[in-house]
Amino acid sequence: MKASDNVEIAVIGGGLVGAAIAYGLRKRGLRIAVFDEGDSAFRASRGNFGLVCAGGKGGQLEDYAPWALQGVQVWKDFADRLVDETGIDIELEQNGLSVFCPDADSLRERIALMERLQRRSGLAFDVLTPAEIARFMPGVSPDMPGALHCDIDGAANPMLLLRALHASLLSDDGVLRRGARVERIERLGDGYRVVNAEGTTTCGRVVLAAGLGNIALGQNLGVSLPIKPMRGQILVTERCAPRMHIPSEHVRQTRDGSYLLGGSWEDVGFDTGTTAEVTQAIARRAVSYFPFLRHVRLVRSWSALRILAPDNAPIYDEIAPGAFLVTCHSGVSLAAIHAAKVAGWIAEGALPQEAAPFSLRRFGPPRQEAVPSRSG
Repeated sequence: MKASDNVEIAVIGGGLVGAAIAYGLRKRGLRIAVFDEGDSAFRASRGNFGLVCAGGKGGQLEDYAPWALQGVQVWKDFADRLVDETGIDIELEQNGLSVFCPDADSLRERIALMERLQRRSGLAFDVLTPAEIARFMPGVSPDMPGALHCDIDGAANPMLLLRALHASLLSDDGVLRRGARVERIERLGDGYRVVNAEGTTTCGRVVLAAGLGNIALGQNLGVSLPIKPMRGQILVTERCAPRMHIPSEHVRQTRDGSYLLGGSWEDVGFDTGTTAEVTQAIARRAVSYFPFLRHVRLVRSWSALRILAPDNAPIYDEIAPGAFLVTCHSGVSLAAIHAAKVAGWIAEGALPQEAAPFSLRRFGPPRQEAVPSRSG
């Protein structure tokens, strides 16, 4: 990187959200720079289950339901283009996803939620019995009351998706800047100066897509962001013969045969550790759904931090003139629509009415603080 350079748009954050936005901006011919802190960052993709899903999205903000459905509907075309460009198979399988309900009450509650969201988005779903689930996922417990199933949903490999997005960005020299932790953003006339340890970059617009790093970046621009970390732990098993043809919310078999087990939500701040208590709870639930897993060996466990708004929905906003905030906890499910529509909004320099339900204003007036401008 040069000590000082200039681009049209600087994207801060090289994870799934920032890389998808940057991919879309490059497709529009814009001169951009992507600042990626690297693997020392709280990479949400490390703990992402890889689900590409709309089912259940919007429970607290119903406008999220049709947006999530749009995101899933455009995923295949996005994946096909990315695979053609990079040769990296991101393992998209969009042939359905089931959400299990462990008791009759939770099944009734889930059906009521899906019916409510269906009225808002039109998302089709089915209620399956264990015998019907067994067609896709042999070995399911016959004692389970049932599951909600959406044919349009599925899964992809989050790390291969990130790798493919980075490969595309690396095809242009200087676009993706790895190990480039942004120290601060400064207002500079009608634009911004992005400062990191290796120099400065001036730009007309800036995108804050750094996940939990957006908290400090927002403060740089005088805005307090209502996002916080939520830990999720994941277990992975030994490789087994292919058995499950679709994923579920808490158990899925990957392309290489390993089972991923997850579904924990822990409000523990920025702690990325693992605990025996949660590991045991995840394993018990998985075995209750699929008793045969009792005989499959666990290989390891790890955790990562989700980025959550108070209503679990994305935030899209222009928090200062030309400074766009993009944050969500569904970086896989929304990757395609981020690369398409959201990147298009930023390229045009304004957010349309379609983005209004996802602004910070839904949480009340954003707290603004005076931020000194810099010159020269």
